[in-house]
Amino acid sequence: MATIHNDGMNTRRYALRPAVAFVVAVLVLVPILGCVVGCGDEPVDIDPQAVLQASSTRMKEIAGFHFVYEVHKPAGTQPSKGLDINRITGDINAPGDMAATIDAIWGGTPVAVGFVSVDGVHYIQDPLSLKWQSMPASDSPVGRLSLSAGTIRILGNIIDATCEGTEKKGGTKTYHISGLVEAVEVEAIAGAVNTTEPFPTDIWVGVEDSLVYEVDIIGPATPNETEGFWRSIILSDLDKHVDIKAPQ
Repeated sequence: MATIHNDGMNTRRYALRPAVAFVVAVLVLVPILGCVVGCGDEPVDIDPQAVLQASSTRMKEIAGFHFVYEVHKPAGTQPSKGLDINRITGDINAPGDMAATIDAIWGGTPVAVGFVSVDGVHYIQDPLSLKWQSMPASDSPVGRLSLSAGTIRILGNIIDATCEGTEKKGGTKTYHISGLVEAVEVEAIAGAVNTTEPFPTDIWVGVEDSLVYEVDIIGPATPNETEGFWRSIILSDLDKHVDIKAPQ
């Protein structure tokens, strides 16, 4: 359902509560003075707040991107009831349309569920019959999926930002910035949060292009999770337009 260019859904209901509200806005609430840190091989004088602000602006301008959202679970974790999400892989474009595959455990069996969102209408593919069913987003078992807006919102709400240095992500030199994100912001990504404590968060922003390459959110978010859970969103094909159409 999605085609990438250089420029730029269920005959039954599932208890899908993906933690995806995508992925792009994790900027800064508290003023931070510039800090001199050993970033990579050279000491670099950077202001984490300025880096995050520039990234927020840049991410709002891009045409689309590919993403991999993953819930990392401690060894021996038993699947929860309903559809237990492991990974969501897909593409999203500037208007917010999305085409993705949800890898999960349903009734003890691994399943791959197709998901498409176009113009506010959700389409879910039955993993057994492979038939698609459309529904308004308000009635969708997937809930609110807004990876692009979700990531950008995080960028704008990171607390106590600190530069941890530079690292390569997807072959690109990035600033590694750490901080805290309030639970209300994580709820948009996790679908449900059973704590009011902020979540430790790491974000990697391109040194030259100000694009977000990865966001990691540490800690249990939903009532069924325990210590050792964490979530990652890895972005690639940044600023590439994606044609996403409703399933036929």
